[in-house]
Amino acid sequence: MITAEEYWATQQTEGQLLDGAIDLHAHSYPEFTLDYRPRMSVLSWLQLAAEAKMAAVVLKSHISPTTDLAHNLGELVKPLKVYGGVALNWTVGGLNPLACDVAGESGGKIVWMPTWSSANDLSKAKLFLARMKKFLKVLDTTEIQGIRILDDRSRLLPEVEEILEICSWHDMIVGSGHLSIEESLVLAKRASEKGLKFLLNHPLNGSVGAPIEAQKQIAQMGGYVEHCFITTMPMHNRLDPRRIVEAIEAVGPEQCVISTDSIQAWNPPEPEVMRMFIGTLLEMGMDEAVIRRMACDNPRQLLGLEGDA
Repeated sequence: MITAEEYWATQQTEGQLLDGAIDLHAHSYPEFTLDYRPRMSVLSWLQLAAEAKMAAVVLKSHISPTTDLAHNLGELVKPLKVYGGVALNWTVGGLNPLACDVAGESGGKIVWMPTWSSANDLSKAKLFLARMKKFLKVLDTTEIQGIRILDDRSRLLPEVEEILEICSWHDMIVGSGHLSIEESLVLAKRASEKGLKFLLNHPLNGSVGAPIEAQKQIAQMGGYVEHCFITTMPMHNRLDPRRIVEAIEAVGPEQCVISTDSIQAWNPPEPEVMRMFIGTLLEMGMDEAVIRRMACDNPRQLLGLEGDA
């Protein structure tokens, strides 16, 4: 049987580009229910990432903060750095400043705006909500009100302003989650005004659907655009990878990052998804230096790791 270390050694250029790579968007377990099984344990795929010499991973959960999990597992996979964050869904109280402050104090690196709880997502992801109702019984009897971050005059809600201030205290990245692109543009503008790091999450995902022109606006404001490979996979949006390449070329790789958004047992483990992403970009003619910029350098800057070896 081939070892993990031997496997990565056979991946030639793709494996070499994993050296120093950072995944800003990898899902932890459990998500929603213990029955939503992963391919392998979080610790197991973090060990694969460490053996591939990746530099860092940010664990994401739709249901709970991941800072404690990241802290504890990070002790077992050094020198790989493992970080967490918090997604502002109803399971943490929605737009909850206290949850953000605790995440920051616990070493969290990203605050994601609402994902499955956002008004935008609930208006589009009806099949996903139907699946959730199968194991979350309360959803059968309680109507979930979708969260918006803007008032009726398209201004940020006071609690969102407070959350942005907390992100500045802890130098945390502001992620757009599954907001509408209209909400994300307002949020990105305000984050820019406050000198915060902003990340437009998976703009080509079906729940976001951000046109290239909007992605360019985010980049012009100093924000970064994150492309996730899971969007291309058969059980997800089946996005043509050429659309990702077109978006990167239009926006400029200087303001893009590549991540996995890996989740669920039908997908490969997270480091392998990142290798697949890198291999696909290479096959489509993208330069190695450009890929390294998006896989290593830009995420490192967003995490504030520029001075680290």
